Amino acid sequence: MNLLSTGVRLAPEQLAKLEQLGYSVTTLREEADVTDIDVSEVEGLICNNVFQYCHVDDFERLRFVQAVSAGLDRLPLDELEERDIRIYNAGDTYAVPMAEWVVWQLLDFMKHGAAFREKQANRHWEKERRLRELTGKTVALLGLGHVGEAVATRLRAFDMKIIGVGHREKQVPFVDRYVLMDELHDVLAESDVVVVALPLTDDTYHVIDEGAIASMKEDAVLLNVARGSIIDEEALIAALEEGKFFGVALDVFETEPLPSDHALYNFEWVSLTPHNSYVSDRVNERLFNNIFHNLRQEQLQ
Repeated sequence: MNLLSTGVRLAPEQLAKLEQLGYSVTTLREEADVTDIDVSEVEGLICNNVFQYCHVDDFERLRFVQAVSAGLDRLPLDELEERDIRIYNAGDTYAVPMAEWVVWQLLDFMKHGAAFREKQANRHWEKERRLRELTGKTVALLGLGHVGEAVATRLRAFDMKIIGVGHREKQVPFVDRYVLMDELHDVLAESDVVVVALPLTDDTYHVIDEGAIASMKEDAVLLNVARGSIIDEEALIAALEEGKFFGVALDVFETEPLPSDHALYNFEWVSLTPHNSYVSDRVNERLFNNIFHNLRQEQLQ
């Protein structure tokens, strides 16, 4: 089977494993390079979003797409599904580092890490009296996939109460309570911490809007590791200008890269990272394991 891999760096030994499964693998260093080759015979595709440079119909024999991201919002899902092309995501590849990012940011706010770093930089010895504990705090966990489960597992170790919020009825054993999205505002009102780990869909676009933000406690902590457009940034900025939130940590934004003159840079209790929470020394290994599993299953179709 002809396989095109782009958007991910495969080591020689990893390529050899795919070839042992029966794949003839072509690799491209950059996704934009797809315009330089004939893709009509490609049957399998590993990519981030190669379709920004070409059309689904250019892949006349395409049977499946393996995304290197957990979210699928960048892919032309309707066009792929119309042709019955199977779609795989990256599974749990990035769940651990993203969950650790949440824990890091949350602890940094609760223990006033920024204040201590400033004092140290100024060689200033002064105790900090505003520290908080995580123990006993309530977390609204929006999104209960691999990332949500990894976040919940870690926050439970701090004896936090976790309320999961999702779109459909299901059993969610790793949270203390599970509710549907129609109860979102009620859950936000009782939560000390709000973690956004939802996929971006038509239903979740700007789900954290002016009304949702108004429902949150004045001293809540808001963290987003999902997609920037789940939060209405204009509404968030308006709330920040009024002094709302104990802390806000954002790894994703409606516009990326975030422009240097963006208003979010103006608030000392806002922590910004450049869509970096998924990065770790283990993700390449985990990504390949997920890809290998999916491609082996594909051979059985």
